[in-house]
Amino acid sequence: MFQKLTLKSVTVRPLLLPLSRPVVARIGRFDQWPIIAIDLCMEEGIVGRSYLEPYVTSSMRAIVPVIEDLCAARIGRPLVPLDDFQSSRKTLNFVGYEGIAMIAVSGIDMAIWDALAQAAGMPLPVMLGGSIGPVPAITSCRT
Repeated sequence: MFQKLTLKSVTVRPLLLPLSRPVVARIGRFDQWPIIAIDLCMEEGIVGRSYLEPYVTSSMRAIVPVIEDLCAARIGRPLVPLDDFQSSRKTLNFVGYEGIAMIAVSGIDMAIWDALAQAAGMPLPVMLGGSIGPVPAITSCRT
């Protein structure tokens, strides 16, 4: 079902996006929002993309190197999403299966699925058995 894709390189970019409307919460005011953009480049020319929102800006310093290290171990190997996810988790068993470790693994996992959907020529939700359409949402922003 899946085209074979081989990981060539990874680019991880920590970004601080300015917010036009600050988020005000009990823990503080946020005028910028931390985003970690992940690009997995394949030998076949496809780029699987994902992003993470770690909430705390300082956590990006820890998450980015974990993503880079996990991907470096997979350069030149074909993507196998379920096996890759379990392998990444096992690699991190000494630091735990939660928090920063799993945030990093999740970002890689999302980018892998994005790459596979592109290779299959279909939207990711459809490839995963869903459909495309409006998503009901609410907002707490007052205009």
